[in-house]
Amino acid sequence: MDQNFNKVFWDACANGDFAMAASQIKAGADVNYQNGDGRTALMRASKRDRKDVVQLLIDNGADVNLVDNKGKTALMAAAKKGNKTICKALLDAGADVNAKDDRGRTALMRAALLGQDRCVEVLLDAGADINAQDEVGRTALMEACIAFKRDTVSMLLERNANVNLFDNNGCTALMRAAYGGYPSLVEKLLSYGADKDMEDKQGNVALDYVREHCRAQLEPILR
Repeated sequence: MDQNFNKVFWDACANGDFAMAASQIKAGADVNYQNGDGRTALMRASKRDRKDVVQLLIDNGADVNLVDNKGKTALMAAAKKGNKTICKALLDAGADVNAKDDRGRTALMRAALLGQDRCVEVLLDAGADINAQDEVGRTALMEACIAFKRDTVSMLLERNANVNLFDNNGCTALMRAAYGGYPSLVEKLLSYGADKDMEDKQGNVALDYVREHCRAQLEPILR
């Protein structure tokens, strides 16, 4: 089949046109066709919440672990979007829960940053590495702290995330929460054993972040 035919198929999947997608598959469309960005119909359907099309593609042999030009997978797209049903369908079909993109980011990190807690739970239940670190050393817990996703932070801590891991600059989740001025997160992290005396690569502790960024309300908690 030529490229134009496969593009019509790709667009049908992206737009959620189940009948057209099914017809194109019967006519011989390549379910693993990748466009110029390396994206497949499965990736696009996952990103756009086209759950029926996603299942159609899986049932017809779509490779759930193909990556685009930036190393992103369909599972990452679904996790970022927050579609639990699609995440589970992809995982059941063999999607690699711990795959990393070109920046070292996993589906769990993407879901945590956006507070997509239903997907966070599905990913963890499927064996996602809760303490995986990306190319700059950030974890899902750090991402959730940076974005002030309180429920996500609580879920990750309850699932035994390492509260004292540090990134390439020596920053911990506690430092990130202190920098952001989030008392509830700081208290939660401390209650799970966050070490307030850990130093980053410049020798700063969480309290220094509070003072540097005028977060006076946090000083009594971190003294």
